[in-house]
Amino acid sequence: MGFKFEWNRKRKIITIVSLVLFFSLFCFIYFRYYFVYSEGTRVGILYKFSKKGVVFKTHEGEMVLPGIRFKSNTAPVSSNMFYFSVRDEKIAKTLMQNQGAEIEVHYVYYFRPLPWRGDRYENEKGQYIVDYIIKIKNQNPNGYGL
Repeated sequence: MGFKFEWNRKRKIITIVSLVLFFSLFCFIYFRYYFVYSEGTRVGILYKFSKKGVVFKTHEGEMVLPGIRFKSNTAPVSSNMFYFSVRDEKIAKTLMQNQGAEIEVHYVYYFRPLPWRGDRYENEKGQYIVDYIIKIKNQNPNGYGL
């Protein structure tokens, strides 16, 4: 009788500990890779847009934002760049056709990148995903948005 009681108790403790560990791991992965930390808009000139990748082909873009940024002593002043990925094929096609134009996009930001969601940029810890285009400025004075 005592052995059976002892075994049931150990099994219950092992089950509870396993469930707590599984739930903790699930929460860690969710908040690190899938939780949307922030969302917002950016306005700038679409400088580069391409489809790239070895295993996962993703759409990657770069925008030059207004203003300058101070980096370090070796390169004290540089342009302010916004690196992003696009998952929607329709949005990617629109952006590909409007390189050089001034655009406003909506983005979501994740804490850590996933390879099938887009590229990982060296100066960014997280990952910006553009989910829709707000506005494309019609006037492009000299053809390159400059």
